[in-house]
Amino acid sequence: MSRYIVRRVALGVVTLLLMSVIVFLLINAAPGGPSAIVSMNATAAQRAALEKLYGLNQPIFVRYVQWLTQALRGNFGISYSLQQPVLEVIGEYFPNTALLAGTALILAMLIAIPLGTQAAIRRKSWFDRLASGINMIGLSVPDYWLAILGILVFSAWLRILPASGMNAASGGGGGGLIAHMVLPVSVLTFVFMPNIFVIAKSSMIEALRADYIRTARGKGASERRVIYVHALRNAFNPVLSVIGLVFAVLVGGDAIVETVFAWPGIGHLMVDATTQRDYPVMMGATMVIGASVIFINLVVDLLYGLLDPRVRYE
Repeated sequence: MSRYIVRRVALGVVTLLLMSVIVFLLINAAPGGPSAIVSMNATAAQRAALEKLYGLNQPIFVRYVQWLTQALRGNFGISYSLQQPVLEVIGEYFPNTALLAGTALILAMLIAIPLGTQAAIRRKSWFDRLASGINMIGLSVPDYWLAILGILVFSAWLRILPASGMNAASGGGGGGLIAHMVLPVSVLTFVFMPNIFVIAKSSMIEALRADYIRTARGKGASERRVIYVHALRNAFNPVLSVIGLVFAVLVGGDAIVETVFAWPGIGHLMVDATTQRDYPVMMGATMVIGASVIFINLVVDLLYGLLDPRVRYE
C-alpha cells in the first residue's frame, strides 16, 4: 500500500503543477489581465510604478517561475485588496468552509443513507415513492433559489434565524454561530443529499440481488443481519465514492450559497477575489482547493480497502 500512496502523491503533485500552469495562463488571458489592478485614471508613471511593484512588467514565463518558486516555499504572495499574505487570508476563510461543509455532509449522510437503504428494501412502496419524490425536488431546485427562499421565510417573515454572516458581530442579525449555520447548512444538505440517496438506493438494490445474500438467508441469518451487515457493507463503496465527490465540492466552497448568506468561506473569498481582480488570492485559493480535493480522493481510495477486503493496491 505504501507504494500505491507514493504513486498517488506523485500524481497529485503533477496534477497540481499542471493546474497551476493552466490557471496562471487563464488569469493572464482574461480581459485586462493582472495589469487591470492598476487604475485606469492613473498616470503613465503611476501605472509603470505599480506594474513594477507587482512584477507585471516582466514576461509571463518569468512571472510564473517566480510565483512557483515562492509557492513551493509556502509564499503565495500578498493580497492586492487586503494587503495580507495570501496564506493568512486563506487560513482565515478555509476553516469556515470546512465547518459548513463537514456539518452539511454529515447531515446529508445521516438522512440519505438510511432513506436510500429503506427505499431499496421497500421498492415500489409508498415510502419509496415519497423518498424518491423528495429526492427529485432536491435535484431540481437551484441552491440559490432555495437560499433566497429560506432567507425570505425564516429571516424576513418569521424573524427566527439570521439572514447572513457567521455571528452576531458580523451584522447578520442576532444569534450565535449555530443560529447562523442553520440556513446555509440546511440548503447544502438538501441540495447534496439526493446525490448520496440515488447511489445508496441503487447500490443497495444490486447488493440485495447478489448470490451471497441468498446464501446468507439460506443459512438462517436474520433479515436485519442480512441487510445491515452483509448487504449494506458491500453496497457502501459506491456510496463512499459519491460522498468523497460531494465533500470535495463542499470543501471547494459553494460560492453561491456562501455569497447569498455572506458566509466568510473560501467560495465567498474566491468570488470577492475575482471581482476585485485579486489574482494572488485566486491562485493561492485554487491551489489549496486542488490539494484538498486530491487529498480527499486519496483518503476515499484507501478506505475502499478497509471496507472491502477484495480491493488490493498493487
